[in-house]
Amino acid sequence: MAHSKIYSVCAASIFIFSSSSFALAQEGAGFEPVATEFINSCASCHGADGKGAGFLTRVFRGVDPGDLTQLAANNDGKFPFERVFEVIDGRAEVAAHGDRKMPVWGDRYWETAMTDFGPDELNRQRARSRVLEVTYYLQSIQE
Repeated sequence: MAHSKIYSVCAASIFIFSSSSFALAQEGAGFEPVATEFINSCASCHGADGKGAGFLTRVFRGVDPGDLTQLAANNDGKFPFERVFEVIDGRAEVAAHGDRKMPVWGDRYWETAMTDFGPDELNRQRARSRVLEVTYYLQSIQE
């Protein structure tokens, strides 16, 4: 029983931290994003610089991954944080893509967390934090 209380407190703390991180990222207050998750998961299509010239673009004929450094510019100067998060984790479709070709990273990260650690809420938060890392990084490379 003590373990379940500790687990509940930890899960709640992670949720509160990640929710407040959402607001901090939007305000740009004291967060230093890194490219690691983006390079590992996105650069093959979107390019290491996010401009859409990844090495797999030649394989996907007729599919333009887009310039991810222009997301804010294409949204009246405001980075569409929640929309980007939802596209990465798979909840939002991108109409211009037609059928979804971009991997649903939320699902893939969740599967990895379940394989590595087991199916619990803490691991769902681990998967969510990977999506947040990519979203924060994209926010940081806006031109």
